Amino acid sequence: MNKEFSTNINEIRQKLKQVIIQRSYKENHEEMFTLASGKKSPYYFDLKQTLLHPEYLKLAALGLYNLMTKQFEKMPSAIGGLTMGADPLVYSICNLSLESGSIIYPFVVRKQVKDHGSKKRIEGLVGEVPKEAKVVLIDDVITTGNSTIEALRAIEEAGYKPTSAFCIVDRMEGGKENLKKAGVDLYSLLDLNDFSSK
Repeated sequence: MNKEFSTNINEIRQKLKQVIIQRSYKENHEEMFTLASGKKSPYYFDLKQTLLHPEYLKLAALGLYNLMTKQFEKMPSAIGGLTMGADPLVYSICNLSLESGSIIYPFVVRKQVKDHGSKKRIEGLVGEVPKEAKVVLIDDVITTGNSTIEALRAIEEAGYKPTSAFCIVDRMEGGKENLKKAGVDLYSLLDLNDFSSK
């Protein structure tokens, strides 16, 4: 196995935390940020500023890959999530897996069904993966968990039963609990406590 995969996960967390603070994190308790969920918050994460940089994307993917190896005896057969928060991470993790000598198939869940062509909601090679195989959900930041639950419902309609989700940052605003109610355990590399000054 590639030496990189033995990198200490705590070191990855610390490196990634510093990069996110520099590139992707804002905190303002006077002028609140409006989140994708419509909620107001003094904490804002724009992880695309981190994950669309090749070096930091690989660091984040390496962190999630190692987190999965800690949680699972056998790695999942497929990973994916709602576009586009999951997309860079999914592709990068699948590439890391291939470098290690195994295959994890990527899939992408569209926000809406295509109105032309094949009219698919899910893109990827999930069709090559048996219905009983381990399928894992991925996202960059989880707030309420709604995006991940949307991806969960789509992949369940395709006949799969994910029971685990992984993200870079858990904002600790009910996402973990909402996913648990949906039958999915959430694992994160970092959470709001790693960033908040209050």
